Amino acid sequence: MKRTKAIIILFIVILLVACKQTHDSTTIIGIIEPLEHTAMNEIVSGFTHTLHNASQKPVMIKVENAQNDANLERAIIQKMRDGHYTIIVPIGTGATQMTLAMIHDKPIISLAANVNEADRKKFRPCHVAVVHDEISSERLIHFIHTIYPTLTQLVLVHSTADKVFPEVKETIVIAKKYGITITPMMASSLPELYGITQSLPKNTEGIFVLKDSLIVSGIATLSKEAAKRHTPLITSDQGSVQDGALFALGVHESDIGSEGAKLTAAILNGQSACNLPIVEMKKLTVFVNPQSLQKENQSLTSIKNAAKKLGYHIEMVNRKG
Repeated sequence: MKRTKAIIILFIVILLVACKQTHDSTTIIGIIEPLEHTAMNEIVSGFTHTLHNASQKPVMIKVENAQNDANLERAIIQKMRDGHYTIIVPIGTGATQMTLAMIHDKPIISLAANVNEADRKKFRPCHVAVVHDEISSERLIHFIHTIYPTLTQLVLVHSTADKVFPEVKETIVIAKKYGITITPMMASSLPELYGITQSLPKNTEGIFVLKDSLIVSGIATLSKEAAKRHTPLITSDQGSVQDGALFALGVHESDIGSEGAKLTAAILNGQSACNLPIVEMKKLTVFVNPQSLQKENQSLTSIKNAAKKLGYHIEMVNRKG
């Protein structure tokens, strides 16, 4: 009996040691989503799929959603900083800025954030690699004007995120060159977004959304109002078109994740994050939702003609759900 008990105890000890060794040998990657929505999920999916195929070492990917709560986001970053995480992957400018402010001794892969070479060289040591996906306001407004040359009144719905304010200001200035007056309308929460739909100016000819996580997460609310008014809802990412927007000029979100995974694999193979070139997402696509075309009573021909004229590939996207 004693011998059997001793064997069982020995077996448990061996099992615990084996589990610990497995845990220690597994690389843990932490992904920080500021807020979950379709575009974020596409980025994570592209990252996960590519990294599992590219990495020669066992990799565990842990995704944390901050639910648009700065305090929760800070707690997530602190947990990853103090835990056994090898590389941290924040998505978006806000999450990247907070991560860089809190973590100085682990490699960081910044996805879909406005970080340039000068920004990252400020850090000593420099420890961040970047996938940059921002599209200039000039390109976005030029494309909208090419589709709707007589459009003069555009509502730009935006959140209170710090990174959005300079983009809104720039967009307003550029739109004036095309004879477009932009009315900015701000929402700090999803309930406020519903309120905006009820107070849109009567002369609104289009609703426009930048890459703005809070607003994108509530795109269905804007989509319903756009359909009711037969007004085009124009966005800047593929995911929001999948969720009901009319069209967007943007990139495949999964490609952002995939490029980030390639940077991660390079770091795991011994390269320095700061020595890796910033990846620019240059292949732009026009994503169009055919169901929203009908609901918003818009012309596919004008979108196709503008895309062809400006050299953009066009892709039809089915609505989710």
